[in-house]
Amino acid sequence: MESIFASLLNSVDRRSIDAVAHALGQPEQAVSRGMESSIAGLLAGLAGKSSDPSALRRVLDIVPSSLGTASWSQSASAVGDPNSSLIAAGKRLLPALFGAGENTVTNGISRASGLPLGAISTLLAMAGPVVMGFIGKQIRDGGMTINGLANLLQKDSASIRSHLPAELGEMLWPDTARVATASPVVAQAVQRERSSGWILPALAIAAALALGLAWLLNHAHRPRVAVTSIPVAPLPTGGASRLAPTAPKLTCTVPTSVQLPEGGVASRVLAFVQNPDAKLQEITWFDLDQMRFDTGSARIRPESQAQLNNIGAILTNCPTVHMILGGYTDNVGNADANLRLSRSRANAVVNQLVSKGVSADCLTAEGYGEENPAADNSTADGRAQNRRVAIRVTQK
Repeated sequence: MESIFASLLNSVDRRSIDAVAHALGQPEQAVSRGMESSIAGLLAGLAGKSSDPSALRRVLDIVPSSLGTASWSQSASAVGDPNSSLIAAGKRLLPALFGAGENTVTNGISRASGLPLGAISTLLAMAGPVVMGFIGKQIRDGGMTINGLANLLQKDSASIRSHLPAELGEMLWPDTARVATASPVVAQAVQRERSSGWILPALAIAAALALGLAWLLNHAHRPRVAVTSIPVAPLPTGGASRLAPTAPKLTCTVPTSVQLPEGGVASRVLAFVQNPDAKLQEITWFDLDQMRFDTGSARIRPESQAQLNNIGAILTNCPTVHMILGGYTDNVGNADANLRLSRSRANAVVNQLVSKGVSADCLTAEGYGEENPAADNSTADGRAQNRRVAIRVTQK
C-alpha cells in the first residue's frame, strides 16, 4: 500500500483547510503547513511506540470505534464546536502519544508553521481522530496487524521527519549512534552496593598490604642498571612529519558490477560528485527522467526502479554525499493540492532509497508543485514528464 503518511496527506482537501482556517481565523497557507506537521507529529508519536505493540494498541483504542472513520470535513466542522466528541477524543490522545513532550511538540510545530499555540493544539486534536480512524480501518478491513503497522511507521520515518521541525525529529527518533556506551569499569565504579560497615576498612587494609608486597618484590633485590641515553634524530624540516602522513582523500566510486547507463542521469551525477572542480550550486539539478508516477498519486511506477537502483548505488558507496530531492507535478488540478502531492512524491523517492540502504540523514525531500515544468503540459506525454523528481547535490 501507499505509505500511511502519503495517504493521509493526499486525503486532505482544500475545502477542509478553508473551513479550519476560517474557524481559527488564521491564513490558509499557515493552516495547511500546520496540518501537515500535525499529521507527521501524530504518526511520529505512534512510531515512537512501535517497539511495544501493546502500548501501540492502547493508544489506538483511545479513539473509540463508535466514532467511525472520521473524515477531514467532519473534523473541520467540529473545530468550532466546544462539545464535539471528535475533538475531545483528540485531546485525550495527545498526552498518551507524547507524554511530557506534548508541549515541546506543540511549540515546535507552532514555530515552524507560524500559527499560535492554541491553533496548533486544536489542529492536533482535530487530526487525531482522522489519523487513528484511518489506521483503525486498515487494521479492521485491510488485514494490517499491529506489528505490520509498526513496520510501516518505521519505514515511513524519513518522510515523516521531513515534515517536522528538526528538534522534534531528534526527540521522537533519537540518534542512537550519539548515545555514549558507558565503560564497564566506570559503570562498576559508580554503582553503589549494600554492605556492612566493616567491608570498606577491610578493603583498604587489603589494598595497602598488596601495594607493600608489590613494592618489596620490585625493589628489594633489583640490581642497579646504568641507563644510557639514546640520541633521537631531529624530525625533518621543510614539510610534514613522516610519522603522521596526511591520509589521501577517498574517491567516490561504485563497484564495477554496477553498470550505470552511459550519458544517463546516474552517470552524470557520479561524474559531478567525483569532479573536485564542480561547484555546488542551487541551479544545478538533475531530473530523474525515468521516474514516473500515476496521475494524482505519489505511487512510483515499476519502470522507475532501475534508475532508483543506480542512484541508490551511488549514495550507498559515497556516504558523504547529501542530496535534496524535489518533487514536481503537472498543472492538472488545484495548485495547493499539487504542492502537497509534489512533497509526497519526493518523500516516496526518499523512502525507496532508504529501503535500498541509503542513510535517511543524507536525503532531504521538498515539494515544488507545478513550478519549473520540464515539458509541455498541453500534451499527455509532457504532463507525464512533469510528474517527476529532480535531485540536487548539496554535499560531496
